[in-house]
Amino acid sequence: MHFRRNHLYSSKQKLLEEARIFPRKRCKWPGLLKQEGAHRPCVVEDISVGGCRLATNTKGLEPGQRVTIEVESRRLRFYAEIRWIRSGETGVEFLYMD
Repeated sequence: MHFRRNHLYSSKQKLLEEARIFPRKRCKWPGLLKQEGAHRPCVVEDISVGGCRLATNTKGLEPGQRVTIEVESRRLRFYAEIRWIRSGETGVEFLYMD
C-alpha cells in the first residue's frame, strides 16, 4: 500500500511538471536571495521564463513574500514572489528583472 501511494504521488507530480506553461532548464547557479533586508546564499536549481527553484535555507520565508534573486556570475537580478516552500527549497515566480 505504501509503495502504491508513492507511485500515485510520483505519477501525479509528473503530470503537473509536464503541464507547466514554460519548460524548465536545470542549472546550478550560485546566487543571493534577498528578502526584507536579510540576505542568504542560494543556488538556482532550475529556471524557466516564469520562475525558478532555489536551494536555500527556508527559515523565515513564506509564500507570497517578495524577494530579489541575484546571480552575479550571470549578471542577473530577478524580482520575484515566493510560491511554495519545502525543506531546503523554494519556488518563485518572476515579476520582472533588470
